[in-house]
Amino acid sequence: MWPAEILDRIADDETWRSDGATLTVHSHRVEGLELTASMPLSDKEVPTAAQRFLGADPQLLQHLRSAPVADTAAVASLSIDAEIPGAPLEVHVEITMLRQDDNFTDVLAVIETACSLPLVGKAIESGAQPHIKGMISVSLDRLADL
Repeated sequence: MWPAEILDRIADDETWRSDGATLTVHSHRVEGLELTASMPLSDKEVPTAAQRFLGADPQLLQHLRSAPVADTAAVASLSIDAEIPGAPLEVHVEITMLRQDDNFTDVLAVIETACSLPLVGKAIESGAQPHIKGMISVSLDRLADL
């Protein structure tokens, strides 16, 4: 897929439906993608230590943005700011898409986490990293299958 096709799939309700997410598209790729997704989290997606802080129905709230991208653009980037309301963890992801040739677009994700809790913040950040990486990998892999 071209970077524009990847962004269009991200802005498609069908992409989020299997996760039970609610998607609100504020603007589309041509004018600069901006959308908000709210997705329920299962117990296995939330570390045990965090479950007691989040209540019965934790949600992952994501804000996604990109600059305008033309249909044949070889490069695009997507910024994701995510939070779980009630959790002291903030996540920022920068995704870069680079078209290599007619059959391949390279996708690179850089994940940054920040926890506001003193003393244990770094441990929470490092504990969350594998979960976040896994969720992003699954989501990106699913885009290719749609």
